[in-house]
Amino acid sequence: MMRPVRLYDELVQFAEMMMRHLSESMDVTVRQKEEEPLLLEISLKPNNPEEKVQVSLHNTFRTYMAGGDLNAAVDYLNSIIRCSQLVRTKSDVAKLDPAYIFPAIRDERYVKEAAENSPFLSEEYLPGLRVIYIEIKDSCSKIVNEAILSHNPRLTVERVKRLAYRNLRSAGWQPSRLSLQSPFHKSCYVEVFMDNSHPVECQFLLPDMASRNLPRNCVIAYTNRKNALMMRSEERMETIAQALRLVEKSRFRDVVKRSCNLLPSPVSERIYWISNGEARLLEQV
Repeated sequence: MMRPVRLYDELVQFAEMMMRHLSESMDVTVRQKEEEPLLLEISLKPNNPEEKVQVSLHNTFRTYMAGGDLNAAVDYLNSIIRCSQLVRTKSDVAKLDPAYIFPAIRDERYVKEAAENSPFLSEEYLPGLRVIYIEIKDSCSKIVNEAILSHNPRLTVERVKRLAYRNLRSAGWQPSRLSLQSPFHKSCYVEVFMDNSHPVECQFLLPDMASRNLPRNCVIAYTNRKNALMMRSEERMETIAQALRLVEKSRFRDVVKRSCNLLPSPVSERIYWISNGEARLLEQV
């Protein structure tokens, strides 16, 4: 099968293409961070330099380099344009609605790269992953960082966390949308969690939600922002060795890599073994 031809092999070229598209489509000023070309700053209102948003292209560029699909990058651009245009109609961009704040999982490298100038409200979740907090409303999302919190004096760090998990619990358990039997090992099934209106990643380790909905032993991967993959089996998965054997027999690791590399907004290729409500990184041996 022929591999797609990439038009932009250098990250600087890719970032400049995205900058031009954003600037022309939105009629705004887009600046590139000199020390970090994949970090863009968009000035939404010329007469108010404080009204600006920061856009990270790191994951978009990695997805593009892995699959060569420029359409995914354009889709991401269009979502930025749509959200930015909505933001420009609002009088207070930094205002947060407590009813729409949720926890979400991101790769720790992304959190470090994207939050260089304005640290995200985040905390460790699992090895290599961090929890951040976002507001999702009107099909747009805002990451809760120190700058936004300063505009919301009633929202302390601890209150944001409590609200986020309260909202997640109130939304209820979100089931998998697709169940696929492994063609390589018939006892294994991959459950695909996708197409939800809010991030659901944190539901898997909340005891009051997971205990009634997850098998006692399974493996999970947080591959993309809108996708999580969980594998269960009719065979025992009570030890790390048993879990590793089933992951390799079913080729679950290959499924995870493809999802992370080819679908938009990748998060991580890491696989975690969940046993009795506790999660551990499942490392290859």
